[in-house]
Amino acid sequence: MFDLIDDKLSEALRKEMESHLDECPSCAQRFAKMKDREAERGEKGTGLFWYMLAPSGGFKRFFFVGAIFTFILVMALISVQLKKPLFDFF
Repeated sequence: MFDLIDDKLSEALRKEMESHLDECPSCAQRFAKMKDREAERGEKGTGLFWYMLAPSGGFKRFFFVGAIFTFILVMALISVQLKKPLFDFF
């Protein structure tokens, strides 16, 4: 639904979503509430950070958080192999 509000869906998927919203009153009500909240917020955030964390089915957020944890894990493994800390956090 967030992607429909943000106009990020392909034409076919947008039509399918709109068709479902026409037939399903509970989804239509939820979509209307989401759209109202989005309109109340006014201007949308911009930039890479907002793009990565903006709701859109969760895949981007999942990928972004996974990439951060992977980076930390790789740095820790490199630190162990070098037998000295790369960063002095502790």
